[in-house]
Amino acid sequence: MFKLSQLNTNGLLMEKIYMIGGVDEPDYERFHDTLNQMKQNHSLLTPMFNDLTINDLRNFINLIEYSNLKINLLGGDLDAKRCTAFISDITVIIDRKTTSNCFFSMSIINVRRFYDSCINETGIELEAVNVILSFVNNELGGWPILQGSSWNDASYNLTRLLIKLREYSHNTIFGFSTSADDKNSSVNFIRVYQSSIPLEQRSNYLNETKITKTYRQFIYDVASALTNNIVINVNEVDDIYNFEKRISTFHWTPAEKRARRNETIRTTIGNLSQIFNTSFDFTNYLRHVYFLSNVSLNDNDIVSISEIEFLRNVSSNIDTTLPCILQNYIVWCFIMNRISNMPKRYRALRDPFNEAFRGTIAQRPRSITCGDYINNNMGFALSKIYFKQYFDENARNQSLEMINNIRTVFLGMLKNSTWMDETSKNKSIEKALVIDEKIGYPDFLGSSNTTKLEKMYQDDSYIHHVFKLLQIKSNENFRMLREPVDRKAWGASPPTVVNAFYNPSRNQIIFPAGIFQMPFFNKDAPKISNKIRAIGMVIGHEITHGFDDTGRQFDKDGNRISWWTPETIERFNLNGFQTQGENIADNGGLKESFYAYQNWARTHPNMDKKLPGLSNYSAEQMFFINYAQIWCSKMTDANALNRILTGFHSPGEFRMRGPMSNFDEFDRVFKCTPGQGNSQIIETHAILDYSEVLSNDSLLKSLSILSFQ
Repeated sequence: MFKLSQLNTNGLLMEKIYMIGGVDEPDYERFHDTLNQMKQNHSLLTPMFNDLTINDLRNFINLIEYSNLKINLLGGDLDAKRCTAFISDITVIIDRKTTSNCFFSMSIINVRRFYDSCINETGIELEAVNVILSFVNNELGGWPILQGSSWNDASYNLTRLLIKLREYSHNTIFGFSTSADDKNSSVNFIRVYQSSIPLEQRSNYLNETKITKTYRQFIYDVASALTNNIVINVNEVDDIYNFEKRISTFHWTPAEKRARRNETIRTTIGNLSQIFNTSFDFTNYLRHVYFLSNVSLNDNDIVSISEIEFLRNVSSNIDTTLPCILQNYIVWCFIMNRISNMPKRYRALRDPFNEAFRGTIAQRPRSITCGDYINNNMGFALSKIYFKQYFDENARNQSLEMINNIRTVFLGMLKNSTWMDETSKNKSIEKALVIDEKIGYPDFLGSSNTTKLEKMYQDDSYIHHVFKLLQIKSNENFRMLREPVDRKAWGASPPTVVNAFYNPSRNQIIFPAGIFQMPFFNKDAPKISNKIRAIGMVIGHEITHGFDDTGRQFDKDGNRISWWTPETIERFNLNGFQTQGENIADNGGLKESFYAYQNWARTHPNMDKKLPGLSNYSAEQMFFINYAQIWCSKMTDANALNRILTGFHSPGEFRMRGPMSNFDEFDRVFKCTPGQGNSQIIETHAILDYSEVLSNDSLLKSLSILSFQ
């Protein structure tokens, strides 16, 4: 018998952490009832662990309990470790020897072959750099910083260069893609927008900092490593950075994009040149890049243009920039994105920059990197075996019941709202009633027919496979323009994602199989346990997105039109832009899931019991404890600042404090007095952007306030 606090000296491994490791181990079945109850409550018991005496739990703690505790005690980024934990389980699935029939489909064979080639560092060492340099020299026109005076700008052609990069899913300077037409959700249209920039935010370019210094050094180090005894001209590195800095001054922030959505221009291919009036021929570019996917554009094809000021100003900047500088910058962006596919010594060159920019330097194990890449790029094939291992119809049925219960609560909140007029209220009710829900996985994954999956992926060596996947991804996106829209189909995110989504163009909520695990859900737990777990809040959160500052602009059929009356829109007062949509969803999700739990408890009085080992807390109190627990996070200062500047979510601490301080049921349950660090004394219809909190601590309690009452 030993104390859990002593386990850090016992040498227990922590490779499988936090999420779902070990649930299929034979020893798991031998745990007695108390241990099973502890498994159900493991994420809630963490604060009491130091005083908890545990007996005969080595395997259990190694895979679940001890792992969860260690995450919270060790330094580093907690969210990153949670992600690593989930990907670790994915790699176990890929690597596992099995006789299951689904493992012999070509799609799964390709996943496993790619994984094997990805973890083969020797193979990557032999071929990756040569393949990438060959692509740069033969397809992109070379990288002048490596070639010096031998680079000939007579061969430079910006349009041809950007077309070739877009063929391999690289949007550089200008972004182009196919997506659902926001005015007519039954068809797709073409989008033109600003692409991302390496330092993500223009504020990162304003002053000379450790970030800018290590970034330029990163460029220099990579170029030096790729040369054959050629001294890199540091002035060319400065030219790359200075051009990037110039275009960053026009780059819209996430808050600006959200605030200026009404400035989006809708036009046609035939009229595109008149809209831009720039030397860069956007019309010619689009015709060529879509033709690569056998799609011929006509003059009447619809184009949506956002961030038009960036596109015009950067086009003018390009006109006055030397070809060698443009070529250096564009090829650098490509190489920077491919560093992760290169040998370890090249990947290590990112470490000083990552430490300055993200606050982290440790490279993840190669198995985790490869599992993550497969999940992001071959996720549907991987999902075929994932959901068979970790997801079942019981989880689907429980979540469907919860969706219906929470939707009922949401409808009641709409009906009782006093700030909406009857016209807007009735249309909102109509929209809520027809929200389409997707749970777990798309139906085609559940069948024995793997033809669709096998068409998605092909076999090749690692670096060639990477390029092939990039091509496939690009082709699939451009071909969407002529494909019929199935508004009931599963979205683009695979079932292995630990997240949930609302798609406004389809009025659809999606809950992938990946989220139905601890701490959100436990399929083996009693119903009371899942009723107070975070999955209910997640469901309410996504439903509420249909009516937040973005969702309210789309009607029940997914078309962006004005369907609320001007009077209701006027009462829907919002302050702040970047995080307001997520703040609204957090507030609504907490309320809806709590009221849905109360409704369930009233009809199941014998099941609403205190949890074993937590008898000091009522089920209602455990509901809030569990909600707070999912937002526990730990990250580096650099990563936290970057998320605040670029993310659409408030930091976890405030996603906990904001909604609970705005909910008077929290006061009642914990017998708190309003205004004493608990709920608001006066509620308002306002949402404050978290970035404002950085300069005004008094605004903390005002964060994320929304009332549907």
